[in-house]
Amino acid sequence: MTVFELHTVRVGLSGFWALLGIELRSWVGRRGLIQAVLWTAVINGMVYMSVASENSPFGRIGYENLLNLLMFVPVFAGIVLTEALILGEYNSGIAGWLVSKPVARSSYLVAKLLGLWAGLSVTAILIPCLVANWWLPKVEPFRFVIPEQPPFGRFLAVLFVAMVVMGFFIALTGLLSVVLRRRGVASLIAMILWAVLRIPLPQIPDTWHRYLPSGLITPGTNAADWLPSLEYIHWHAFDPVSAIGSTLLATFIVIMLAALAYQRLEL
Repeated sequence: MTVFELHTVRVGLSGFWALLGIELRSWVGRRGLIQAVLWTAVINGMVYMSVASENSPFGRIGYENLLNLLMFVPVFAGIVLTEALILGEYNSGIAGWLVSKPVARSSYLVAKLLGLWAGLSVTAILIPCLVANWWLPKVEPFRFVIPEQPPFGRFLAVLFVAMVVMGFFIALTGLLSVVLRRRGVASLIAMILWAVLRIPLPQIPDTWHRYLPSGLITPGTNAADWLPSLEYIHWHAFDPVSAIGSTLLATFIVIMLAALAYQRLEL
């Protein structure tokens, strides 16, 4: 590698870390506080209504509903915010101005996606779920028994699984936004794919799900079956360990494809 190439790599990395730092700092302060309060209220309110309200037709066990929400609400928020971030700055010309500085296009895109993932992981998953884990064992449910608090280590592991799932769909939406460049279309396709992966298909062997993102978000073919992560949180071994690895690998590949596509994008 020549001296010029080494200098280019060093400048690109410094630009990436600078952009990532800016993205992470944007979630500290008023914005992060508002997001944390909003997500805590929404997620905990929905869980409480499903557990303690007689308006819920069947009632739900607290942790079951909490983990189902994690596979839906933060993921869809990540999809919508990713499209708004990538295409908003592309259409406004901010992206073109930023990459005119000593910052590689790929560094710009990856920093944006990682910053959004980290911010949502803390404000929409970690903080609301820690609050829910504190009050759920203390609530008197309308139906069923009082939710049993799981081991804290297992609870954190399941939150990490939710972050992995959200990260995959953020990366996917980023790629779709770069390729399609149409507001609404990228997020719609990502949501449709989520719905397809979420549907349990009896004709697909269970062993396949262990190597797909669907192994983390799809319950069993029986309507009464729980998510794999919910079974793990209380008593079972976590079967789809390989699904975590494959989802992380798929996320990395999708981010790299998005970065390559962004390199060829006309700004």
